[in-house]
Amino acid sequence: MPPAFIRHFREAAPYIDYLRGKTLVVGIAGSLLTPERFRPIAADLALMAGLGIRLVLVYGSRSQISAACAAQGIEPRYHLGRRITDDTVIEIAKQVCGRLNYEIEAALSVGLSHSPQRGRRLRVVSGNFVCARPLGIIDGIDMGYTGRVRKTDAEAVQSCLDSGAVVLISPLAASLGGKTFNLAMTDIAEAAAAALQAEKLVFLIEEEGILDEKGRRLSNLSSEEAEGRLKNGGILPQQRGLLRTALNAVDKGVQRCQILSGLADGDLIGELFTRSGTGTAVAQAPFMRIRPAEGSDIPDLIALIRPLEAQGILVHRSREYLETHIGGFSVLEHDRQIYGCVSLKTFAGAPESGELACLAVSPEAQDGGYGELLLQHLIGRARSLRLKKLFALSTQTGDWFAERGFQTASVADLPAARQAEYRSSGRQSAVFVLGLDDAGQAG
Repeated sequence: MPPAFIRHFREAAPYIDYLRGKTLVVGIAGSLLTPERFRPIAADLALMAGLGIRLVLVYGSRSQISAACAAQGIEPRYHLGRRITDDTVIEIAKQVCGRLNYEIEAALSVGLSHSPQRGRRLRVVSGNFVCARPLGIIDGIDMGYTGRVRKTDAEAVQSCLDSGAVVLISPLAASLGGKTFNLAMTDIAEAAAAALQAEKLVFLIEEEGILDEKGRRLSNLSSEEAEGRLKNGGILPQQRGLLRTALNAVDKGVQRCQILSGLADGDLIGELFTRSGTGTAVAQAPFMRIRPAEGSDIPDLIALIRPLEAQGILVHRSREYLETHIGGFSVLEHDRQIYGCVSLKTFAGAPESGELACLAVSPEAQDGGYGELLLQHLIGRARSLRLKKLFALSTQTGDWFAERGFQTASVADLPAARQAEYRSSGRQSAVFVLGLDDAGQAG
């Protein structure tokens, strides 16, 4: 078996397990709904449904409506980025969306042959899940049959999802008065994700994600970071509305909004099932944090440190030891997955000395600078306890500590209690020490 496949599968496994049974709302730009572009997307959506992910699909139709209008010699009219939908255009929109509905269903049926549910029928349900209301007159301009979401029938959508169906929502919706209105795909997707309290809201667009003013993709944005970029002009102007939609969704309880390209084959799978992702993820809180370890983290800690123990890099720590000393550990999380840990040990009779212990970073994340972050975190924690010296014992990673300001020391420099442990272990580890008064220069 190719090592790369094993590595990628292991990386994806926690995300697959986490998303099973969760609801994802996926908004698909109309420009992606040509047969050649949508076929690989449909295959990946069918694969996700086969993995037990509950899918709500919302599609756009702007490019198709514009093409149909152009074919009839109708000049499109817009105000504030929204199409002005008159009597003729709403009839064209009905024809366009009816055709798109059937084409999407057909593509999903083909995609099913590549999913874990091969041989079973993937049910796609569409209906009047959205109630609309008119935009009305804006700046003296009658927007006609252009509307906004009044309400999403979350109970009906949940019922369909509970039955195992994929829910498909078009950009057309009826009002309480029985009129049909043309809505923005992004508005419908945001409202549906909020009403369903979806785990994720995903937008598939042509760009690779949210781009900064120089056209570079932004991988992760907290709400605070996104607000700052909207205020200071740190993103492309044409993406401001989409980023505001993402912020609205996470402000309403959606855990993540992920924006990525639907043009590159496999980007949807890469965004959802890998640590690095392929697009832009927006969330309320920062994606990476270091926090005190909890008892529920012990299985993840064991999975993290056991391979290093087997290689002789770390000393063995039993589950009982971890349960007793969990208060001394800190863990590094990225997008709810634990990728690193470190422990601070203190010793009776040596109130100014501490030991940096059990520093471990997952092999999948060793290029992310997480070891450095854990070291700086521990230095800050040691200072808060008014420690003056920080020791580290290493059999194979001494250069790493030396490069970060640790000096070679001897066993005699260790606290007396630690000297006894050292001699009984028989590991003959090299000893390093960092004076915390100078630790600001580390790294």
